[in-house]
Amino acid sequence: MIRIAVCEDEQVLLDELSGKVSKILEQHSIAYNIESFRNGSALLAREAYDILLLDIEMEPMDGLELAGKLRMRGDDSRLVFITAHQQYAVDAYEVHPFHYLIKPVDSEKLETVLLQLCNSLHRERGRAVIVRQGTAVRRVPLEQIRYLEVLDRKIYLHTVEETVPFYGKLEDLEPALTRPELVPDSFFRCHRSYIVNLRHVQLYDKNEIRLDNEDCIPLSKRRYKSFGLAFMHYLKERGDVF
Repeated sequence: MIRIAVCEDEQVLLDELSGKVSKILEQHSIAYNIESFRNGSALLAREAYDILLLDIEMEPMDGLELAGKLRMRGDDSRLVFITAHQQYAVDAYEVHPFHYLIKPVDSEKLETVLLQLCNSLHRERGRAVIVRQGTAVRRVPLEQIRYLEVLDRKIYLHTVEETVPFYGKLEDLEPALTRPELVPDSFFRCHRSYIVNLRHVQLYDKNEIRLDNEDCIPLSKRRYKSFGLAFMHYLKERGDVF
């Protein structure tokens, strides 16, 4: 299920754009849920969506300001900006959206953008770590993993809901997990005993990394600089605002 939000302060345009999105996804048999918002404050009060279509020229909060607030709270939704004027597209690129569309929104261009986004989301959700526990084999999606740690020859895989123990070596998992194309689920070996998912990092200093559930994990002094570079690259690739 793809969760989509459309934010446009003119009701007629909001209904029109929401209708186009629904028609396109239904034509391609893509399961979706769509919600419409007349202002950014209402959208900020909701949980994160997979895809956001934001009008740039809204009152009292425009789309660029709204995007900044969403990124500041850790929202990694895919942003598509809608604008009536070409010059706003230049400003929009400063916050690294996935795309922008000029009003009136062309249905074919909208279809191309939506299909690209949906395909990307499906690929990301398809990636996982395969865990063997005795005779059982378990699949853990990458997006659910906060970090992995080694204790007494066991790997403990910490997800958003539970901790999954299994026998293995971080060295065997590290090459596949730390590939740069895994954004937004990009991992980093921050310590000899830890691999962290950059998606869940909230802040860090020279000694530790704090995650979005308030867990703190150690950051090796010799990896501090390379971690900072990797984290900044991840944020830029994800489209965060600077």
